[in-house]
Amino acid sequence: MMTKFGSVLIQLISVDSTNNYIANMIQQGSCTDGSAIMADYQTNGRGQHGNSWQSVSSENLMFSLAFQPSYTLEEQIRLSWYSALMWQHCLFRFGITAQIKWPNDLYVNDLKIGGILIEQQIKGAQLEWAILGCGVNINHHPDLANTTSIFEQIGQRFKPITVLLEFLDLMNGQQALLVGDFQALKNKFEAELWCKDHMQLFRRKDGVVFEGVIKGVSPTGALCVETGGKLQTYNNKEVSYLL
Repeated sequence: MMTKFGSVLIQLISVDSTNNYIANMIQQGSCTDGSAIMADYQTNGRGQHGNSWQSVSSENLMFSLAFQPSYTLEEQIRLSWYSALMWQHCLFRFGITAQIKWPNDLYVNDLKIGGILIEQQIKGAQLEWAILGCGVNINHHPDLANTTSIFEQIGQRFKPITVLLEFLDLMNGQQALLVGDFQALKNKFEAELWCKDHMQLFRRKDGVVFEGVIKGVSPTGALCVETGGKLQTYNNKEVSYLL
């Protein structure tokens, strides 16, 4: 049975983190598969690598989805790949061509427009819940280097709920890709990787800087980089870009 993403939609004025809010709902047994929580303002929104997600109240989209996967724990990367692809399609509906910067940021012309954070709840060997947290710059972008927004790209303002409903429509409409052939989903994700097949500068977590070419991702979602004639794989937080 397919999940109906957005089956329950709760809109909050302010919350510490939509991911925290929906995790508490799961813990209390009050969460329905596909529930979505959006907030005008997050006091402690989280991004990748423990960073905070900066936003302006009511101007941008901040939300979380709760999902009960039907696939195995070994394929938990599916939701990360799928949601990034659906965001790419969603932005295209608004006239924006975006790429996916590994592991799951959304980039437009080398500028960040949004990001995804996925948290898993595992019991034994079973993947019970996945929480998809997203932040997308709609009408404003943070006062940070290399960021942008839908408004800056096309000069038109939208209500965040308008963009969310388009995203939920895509999440529901293409679910066969999420739960279907694993390799097909992987191939689609790799095809949309930012700077794929181009030389890039990277820094390993031990501080070593090196050049390499992004070739794709491993079946677990690690970044595959060709350097010195060899293919190396790096998990999240093991390597970062030097832009």
